[in-house]
Amino acid sequence: MLSLSGWWRHLRLRLTGKELILTGKCRQCGACCQRLQLEQSRRWLRSRRAFKRLVRDHPEFSRFAISGRDNQGLLVFNCQMLGTDNRCRDYANRPQLCRDFPHKGIFFCGGALPPGCGFTLSEGVPFSRRLEDAQHNKSSES
Repeated sequence: MLSLSGWWRHLRLRLTGKELILTGKCRQCGACCQRLQLEQSRRWLRSRRAFKRLVRDHPEFSRFAISGRDNQGLLVFNCQMLGTDNRCRDYANRPQLCRDFPHKGIFFCGGALPPGCGFTLSEGVPFSRRLEDAQHNKSSES
C-alpha cells in the first residue's frame, strides 16, 4: 500500500529520472523474519480476525505469529520458522513474501530495510540507462 511519503518518493524518482537500486546480499541476520507486517487485499492487517482470514485463504501464512502492534495500531508478526542460527527451518516452502525480500516496494510503503540487513536500497541512475545515454550521445555526434 502506497503511503504519502511513498508517493512523494515515487514522484521524486520519476522527476529525477532515477530508480531504486538494490545492492548487497543476505547476512542471515534474521531481522527480516521479525517485527514484520502483513497485508491482505492491499490492506495492512489490524485485527486478529483479518489475520485468521489471511491464514484461511493462504495457509502458508500460518508460520507467522502475532507479536504485538506498531505505533499505528498495525499488527506486527514474527516468523515461527526462524531457527536459532537465523536461518529458515522451512526454506524450500517459504511464502512468496519471503522469496521476494527485499522488495523495492518497501521504500514506497514508508518502510525501510531492517537494521543489520546486508541489502541496501539507494536512488540512482541504473547502469543500463547510462549506457543507453552514452550510445545515444555517441550516435548523435556521428
